[in-house]
Amino acid sequence: MRRRGNIWVWLIGMPIILWAIAHWGFHYYVKSQLDKAILEATPQASIRYQALDTSLSGKIDVRGVEITPVGTEQKIFIRLVHVSGPDAIAYLVQQIPALGESGPPEALDVAVKGIELDISGDNAAELDRLSERAGYTKVNGKQRDICRPEGGASFSQLQELGLEKLRADMKFGYRHIPSSQKLYADFDLDIEGMQKASLSLTLDNVPALDAQKALGVLLNNLKITYDNLPEFGEKVAEYCAQKRGLTPEQFKLLMADDYLREIEKAGIVLGPGLKRALKDYLTNWGTLLVELSPPRPVGMFALAKLPREQVAEKLGLQLAVNDSLVTDLSFRILDGISLIRRNSGAAKSQKPLPPKIEYVWEYHKVSPGRLSAYVGHKVIVKESDGRSHKGKLIEVKNGRVSIQKRLSGGKFTAHLLGSNIASAQVRVRVKVEQPKSASQQAGAEKADAGESQAAAEQRQQAGG
Repeated sequence: MRRRGNIWVWLIGMPIILWAIAHWGFHYYVKSQLDKAILEATPQASIRYQALDTSLSGKIDVRGVEITPVGTEQKIFIRLVHVSGPDAIAYLVQQIPALGESGPPEALDVAVKGIELDISGDNAAELDRLSERAGYTKVNGKQRDICRPEGGASFSQLQELGLEKLRADMKFGYRHIPSSQKLYADFDLDIEGMQKASLSLTLDNVPALDAQKALGVLLNNLKITYDNLPEFGEKVAEYCAQKRGLTPEQFKLLMADDYLREIEKAGIVLGPGLKRALKDYLTNWGTLLVELSPPRPVGMFALAKLPREQVAEKLGLQLAVNDSLVTDLSFRILDGISLIRRNSGAAKSQKPLPPKIEYVWEYHKVSPGRLSAYVGHKVIVKESDGRSHKGKLIEVKNGRVSIQKRLSGGKFTAHLLGSNIASAQVRVRVKVEQPKSASQQAGAEKADAGESQAAAEQRQQAGG
């Protein structure tokens, strides 16, 4: 009986002991790596934290982080840094060359919550001096100025706008799927009372998370959303207008013209539609959406060989201001010559703008069995019981359909059985054909005739 009792002790006790050793080992490994990173950052900043929590499921929480840059007493506070990755055992094994491949995990999510910086009183001026010593006070060689295009903002200007503390949350992550060679990445930044920005990226043909194997990577989708809160935008317009002796409306128009000049200095001439969209955004603020969704995934090498007038179309460029789709996306790329600085001779020789590229995004019905051909697209899927799911199709595998959906608190993935899907719609890009002018029609007919002649000659040579 005693021996049997000892066996039960071992059967129950050993897993508990092994769990405790693994938990302690993972906690010690994370703490040693964190302390090492803090030590390496000592020449730039002093970093402290109050608590570290780890879990064998791969979750890490660092609480009460306090960062003090060298040369100042100003502190940046972070309430919580949350990291979610692979389970602890898998990650530790991956770091041992003899047992697994070293390198980053296949999936990782990081959330930085409760970032806070005090800019009240003399703190703003001190932070500006610190930024100047670090070389961060200039943008494109000029002092930071919120009243200039791409001018950024100094801490003193933010203080003059009525801000005493800057608060923000940030999160980013990625997920690599080796079986489909896809990489999904996203980034979100929320600066309280000012701005929000988000980025999502989907890449194809990514065999591994290794820069040396990234030559054949293809762009599947890129979506950038920038939300400038109207209340803050109006406050900036009033602030800058007062400094220049203008009304807020006059300043907005002047700022739009300044933006156009900066864009043209970079060698890009916007067409009428894009100019209207820019002025509308700078007048009303709100949400700006830029999305690249190529009809077919495209690589950077192929993109570099495209004629300039085809770049927007091949990239599937989509632009929306406050949920209003911009249909005229015509623009011209110059050969490094600013349109504003050109002389009269250059103006005469300048090529006209290419025809307008107009398109709309529409949901088209497809057979549920063909959903695998639309991975990376937005979809609306209805199940047999009537439930509907709208989001991005991220995977179709082994009879399971995975759709990434957005909620107010973030994202989650719904996994559906393909056999339960009653109907499906896929968002596709539909080009709006523009009527051709007489000269364009004649040119097209001439080109078609030339191609027909060339084909006939090839057939004749083949027959001979």
